Amino acid sequence: MPNSSDIDLSILQNLASETKRQWLYLHETDSTNAEIGRRLQDHPPEEGLVVIADAQTGGRGRLGRVWHSEPENGIYLSTLIRPDLSPEKLPLITLMAGLATVLAVNSTIPSPARLKWPNDLLLNGKKIAGVLCENHSTKTPAVIIGIGINVNHSQFPPEIKDIATSLKLETGLKINRTSLIKNLVTQLDLQYNELKNNEVKILLENWCKNTDLFGNTITIKKGNRKIAGKALRLDKLGRLVLAGHSGKELALDSGEVSLE
Repeated sequence: MPNSSDIDLSILQNLASETKRQWLYLHETDSTNAEIGRRLQDHPPEEGLVVIADAQTGGRGRLGRVWHSEPENGIYLSTLIRPDLSPEKLPLITLMAGLATVLAVNSTIPSPARLKWPNDLLLNGKKIAGVLCENHSTKTPAVIIGIGINVNHSQFPPEIKDIATSLKLETGLKINRTSLIKNLVTQLDLQYNELKNNEVKILLENWCKNTDLFGNTITIKKGNRKIAGKALRLDKLGRLVLAGHSGKELALDSGEVSLE
């Protein structure tokens, strides 16, 4: 492992876990999600594989966007789970991973980050982290959870500098990435166990405690369609419930949220 990296795999490998975890550290890859995806095609790994990269050349966000992956300053991590969930409950995995991420991040910074449905973390109104979950059709269910966190970035490309930020830029603190990864994987274990034990209500309640979304008038973009309304709550499947201008309630399972 390069000396310049503060990711210490020996510490992470000693993390207690109910899952038999496999760790893979890469100095560079195209995408940690893609790395696990390739392994699913070749020699399918068991649940618990975690891939961490110091740099990504093709990091991906939702909707085909590029995830800016500054070398040695962010957390670029993917893990494989094999959930026994009905198809309508699969979107809960994104909320579970977002909750785990915000709890881990907030354990390291003085002012809390907040969740933006369905998969982003905001700090002072700017994006600091995102979750990308990908469902793969294999003999047994397989979901890759990808998490990107802007940790010690000092700058961003011009096209995203007004909407993205890092923990260091917002707090002035340099964060140890090994400690944050340790907290993140521990939280992923805890929240995933809640989901496996069908504690969906608790998971959703905790997600809602970590967002400022509800009560605000928002617009959700779904493809070429825009839907405006007041954000009310999450339903039992994690869908966002809006009250439209007519007062009629609508539950959405995906979309891109913007505040009006």
